[in-house]
Amino acid sequence: MKKIIFITLLTSTTLSFSQNPVIDLVDRDGTRINGAYYKDVNDLLSPFEGTYIYTNGNKMFKILLEKKVMQYNTEYYEDLIIGEYQYTVNGVDVSNTLSQINTIYNNQRKHNIEGNFIIDFNEFRMWQCPECNPNEIRLKLSINDVSTGRVAKLFIRRMNVSGQDVIKVKISHIMRDFSNNPNPPDFTLPKGEFVMVKQ
Repeated sequence: MKKIIFITLLTSTTLSFSQNPVIDLVDRDGTRINGAYYKDVNDLLSPFEGTYIYTNGNKMFKILLEKKVMQYNTEYYEDLIIGEYQYTVNGVDVSNTLSQINTIYNNQRKHNIEGNFIIDFNEFRMWQCPECNPNEIRLKLSINDVSTGRVAKLFIRRMNVSGQDVIKVKISHIMRDFSNNPNPPDFTLPKGEFVMVKQ
């Protein structure tokens, strides 16, 4: 009897999960299907994992990126990049969320860096790349400034400069402040385009 119950349970679980579609992250069209799995079928996210550092005079900006697989976000499953960062000026932390990298949230998009939007064409309007190779893969993520609660887009391009793995990043498209504050705080993290060296 226990075997029959176990086999019935296993079969029904397998059937119910197999009815949910698996959709390649590259093929998504902007719609979201409840219960679907948006999968990094061709493992395009993994090469972006790592620790990267940018220094400019007395300022240091470090980001840590990790790939998470089949994370449920209360509506559907997805593979995504999550991350945290440290920003220092004169050796003093302005923001440091690195200790949160191993935090497991019920929705992993609560990390301060998150996303999985794969850019696979050079004319992407938010960050055009005429020097990119055809079909070169870039990422669009979000980054949360924990000091102010402001969120910006974080674009990433992998490169190799003189044998050193680096990423060229662009932090832009800062969302407006939705509070009633007549003088909302400025975004405090580095903005614009710069190169970060992989550690």
